[in-house]
Amino acid sequence: MFKAIPLFSGSSGNCVYVKYKDEEILIDAGVSYKRICSALEKVGTSMQNIKAVFVTHEHSDHVQGLGVLSKHTDIPIFINRKSASYYDMPLDELFCGKAKIKDPGDSITFDGFEVDTFATPHDSIGSCGYHFTFSDGTRFALATDMGQITPEIASYLLGCKAVVIESNHDTKMLKNGPYPYILKKRILSDHGHLSNEDCAAFIPKLVDMGAEKIILAHLSKENNTPELCYKTNAEALAEAGFTPNDVRLTIAMQSII
Repeated sequence: MFKAIPLFSGSSGNCVYVKYKDEEILIDAGVSYKRICSALEKVGTSMQNIKAVFVTHEHSDHVQGLGVLSKHTDIPIFINRKSASYYDMPLDELFCGKAKIKDPGDSITFDGFEVDTFATPHDSIGSCGYHFTFSDGTRFALATDMGQITPEIASYLLGCKAVVIESNHDTKMLKNGPYPYILKKRILSDHGHLSNEDCAAFIPKLVDMGAEKIILAHLSKENNTPELCYKTNAEALAEAGFTPNDVRLTIAMQSII
């Protein structure tokens, strides 16, 4: 049995819970350790069951809780080498010695599943997504914090049964909103964040290649709404000939607690 539940999603913090049979992991820990523990309790588990944390990149909304988590647990924390270089400390001390350094292209093997790491284009020192292959052949991937979907990213997402993918902003809302020009330019760039429109142009390909569940994630509070995000993506699926029976399309809320 496989499940993926975004516990927190957006600029205020990110953390996704993934379970396959008896294996439970987290992707990112971008809110306080206490809040993550509370969210895990809400979905019927606890930090004691978590086998690993996979970090996408070093921005605070993805790593805020890692310091306390590393002090209170023995959970290994997988982080890419470039993101690890952000921290001014020896690698063998990073996160109380819990850090495990991996580069995009590396694979990590656990009981019951294998994890592949791939680069994502974002304005950070290092940023990556994760692709999981479980022992029954089920595939799952997460790709957020990216200004575009590169051919490499597409190769990891296509063929997955479930995908968490960024649908950060509505382009018109962003352009007409209160953000300063330089911030708008950064978000709209190829190393910024993926828009509703760009996400919607891609997700019919996911369904065509077998995706049964798509979670739209990392929505902007200021430049998007859950309703608009869902509408834009659902309309693209309908235009491509897909119905709600073909795929379960959901929105990752800012927080489940």
